[in-house]
Amino acid sequence: MHAWLRNRRRLTDVWGIFERRRFRVIRKRFYDELWRDAARDVGAEVVTLPGGLKQISRGSLQTFVDQSDIMLDSAIVTRLLLNKAIIFELLSAKGFRVPQRRKFDMDSLERAASFLRENGGPVVVKPADGTGCGHGVTTRIVDRDGLLKAARHAAAFHRELLVEEQLVGASYRLLYLDGMLIDAVRRDSPVVTGDGRSSIRQLVSAENERRRSGEPITALSPLIIDLECRNTMAAAGVSPATVPAAGLEMTLKLAVNENGAAQNHLVHEEVHPEIAETGSRIVRDFGIGFAGLDVTATDISLPLSEGNVIFNEINAGPGIHHHYLVSDRSRIAHVAPRILEHMFSTRRGTIQI
Repeated sequence: MHAWLRNRRRLTDVWGIFERRRFRVIRKRFYDELWRDAARDVGAEVVTLPGGLKQISRGSLQTFVDQSDIMLDSAIVTRLLLNKAIIFELLSAKGFRVPQRRKFDMDSLERAASFLRENGGPVVVKPADGTGCGHGVTTRIVDRDGLLKAARHAAAFHRELLVEEQLVGASYRLLYLDGMLIDAVRRDSPVVTGDGRSSIRQLVSAENERRRSGEPITALSPLIIDLECRNTMAAAGVSPATVPAAGLEMTLKLAVNENGAAQNHLVHEEVHPEIAETGSRIVRDFGIGFAGLDVTATDISLPLSEGNVIFNEINAGPGIHHHYLVSDRSRIAHVAPRILEHMFSTRRGTIQI
């Protein structure tokens, strides 16, 4: 990353950076417990090495993990999947439906402005490469002024940008292990609920305090009042200073990355076989061992065309926590021990000692 971009990011996202750093302890605690329990469940031993890597051993086989990163995919695969523009082109070439989009940068903003005019509806701006977790993403852009603000925000994360159509439907994460669909989660937008006394800003602060307490762990990231949040609130006619009525639920962002367990719903049994098989074909054709496929759909239980399914992103080393921090913990698929058992049984992603 160029020095001017690093400096720009620090200025643009300084509060978000500070807040996310405060969640490092919770994130570490979650994954420490996850891999300890998963290793026990498959009859393996786990040791934490200097620097944080976890060495998990069963017999003469060893594997190493770092939070959600496991030893199934190369650094090149991970790097490729971070480039959204390339992945969209590859998916399009294979005949899959992806968002209508246009690549641009701050020197070619008119390309994005033309797309906004042609699209005739809200658009989304995001970094084209190098980011995840919704960083730099802004939705509900309807005019040139909003486009400029969103582009400046996204450019703090990467020079190359994308403007896309704003999709209609729910956001789903499909989790694949060597082409097998092992779980699926519907990820709804983050919300706060009014108490009749507190402003939205105060409700967000209280929610972040609850999350950081980790009793129980419900999220590994904070809620940030950023441009995406302000756009969403403005569309609803409210601001951070608004005091919602008691019991009134306020949607804070269309981007789902900063939601909590209450907004994550297990839907593995609802995924239509055509969607599940198409996702499997994509990750197998791309040679991805452990993948989180993000799709938008109006109905995940219908075939591709009927459910209005659009492929948004492929993630290597996808966040395993999305499949544990869910609204109904009695139905958790416990994917971590399944991942370990698969690697030890197939010897993929392992080292023979």
